[in-house]
Amino acid sequence: MIKVDAETFELAKLAVTEKYQGLSIGRDLMTYCLSVAKQKQAKKIILYTDNKLVSAVALYRKFSFKEVPIINNKYVDSDLMMALDL
Repeated sequence: MIKVDAETFELAKLAVTEKYQGLSIGRDLMTYCLSVAKQKQAKKIILYTDNKLVSAVALYRKFSFKEVPIINNKYVDSDLMMALDL
């Protein structure tokens, strides 16, 4: 996770190698990241992704991330920004 400002963290490059997909590793990583963010008193987590990554977007939605307008996109392959208020 990358600290964006005093209250916001960015979840960056969360990925599970194809060989290990389907083993709940992504869910476990997300749970851990949210726990760390809360420990660090984050108020919001943002992430950038691509709509083509259907499984990833579905995972983010399961954790209540919502699509928000893209701002400060530094990733060429991203066409979607999501945020979660903690």
